[in-house]
Amino acid sequence: MTDTLDQLRRQFATPCPTLAAVRQEYFPHIHTDKHLLEEIRKGRIKLTVKRIHQSVRAPRVVYLYDLATYLDAQAQQAA
Repeated sequence: MTDTLDQLRRQFATPCPTLAAVRQEYFPHIHTDKHLLEEIRKGRIKLTVKRIHQSVRAPRVVYLYDLATYLDAQAQQAA
């Protein structure tokens, strides 16, 4: 996972990109954040989404470590 995490750190300028940025890069077939969240909540996509703080308006983010874990699990499952 270290390699994946390092690549993600080079790709994103922040340790916690927004859900929209992750969706655009890794889930281009999903056209809205709402649909992606629904897939995550239903357990079809095993990705952890958080908010930086408790405000309802705070953007949803994905920590790079969690994204790396997800991507590595997908790669291992495909192998």
